[in-house]
Amino acid sequence: MLKFFNNNWYNSVLVSALIAFFCFFGLSLFNRYTLYICCFLPFIFLLITLVLGIIRIVKKDYLKGILQIVSTGVLAAVTFSYFTFALMFYPYDFFAEGLKVPENIKFEKPIKLNDEKDRINIHQQDFILYDYFQPGIYKYDLFLYKIEKGKAYLKIFEITKNQILSEESIKKKSQIEVENKTDELRRFELKDDFTIYEGDWGQFYGSRIEVWFKPDDVNKPDRKLITKNYIIQGWMR
Repeated sequence: MLKFFNNNWYNSVLVSALIAFFCFFGLSLFNRYTLYICCFLPFIFLLITLVLGIIRIVKKDYLKGILQIVSTGVLAAVTFSYFTFALMFYPYDFFAEGLKVPENIKFEKPIKLNDEKDRINIHQQDFILYDYFQPGIYKYDLFLYKIEKGKAYLKIFEITKNQILSEESIKKKSQIEVENKTDELRRFELKDDFTIYEGDWGQFYGSRIEVWFKPDDVNKPDRKLITKNYIIQGWMR
């Protein structure tokens, strides 16, 4: 192989281009290991091609060395640009592959967001998670007794690995302004929605959802209000 690469300066460039071409199509197979191979293999060959070009210059074969390095750089830029664009819209993230819902933990399932929502009767401090619009996109209602002014928000964890999910996005998008000056239970509704990006449609896994409260009084720390376990799925791009 090395001898073939050294025969002509463009041999290694052509091989690298051919490998990149096949790896472009390999992305459509939607397999974890194929994805890893396709993302790394072209750049390994491009690195080899670059090194061979530098060796040509060291050996004072300047014209062929420069041609090899320049063509390798152009090919690397095109390959990197394509893969960057393709991965932005890659529909799978493989997060939920192999995850199992623990049988020894009690889980709830999100409720479909429809007219039945107004018939839910809650008699204690709680929250209700709703499926919304597409799988992996959610809303929730929060029921609280007397509480000072502030913002409630969610933290969501995959339950077997305790890995926090879409941390910054969920914290921002799940915020509800709350204040209840009475001792009566009051309902607060999330006007927007939030997305769980980890996982794909139809790949259900267990989660621990925590409701946190950030008081408007900056001298008071955030505190956890409620914890529940839900079966969830991620949003597919």
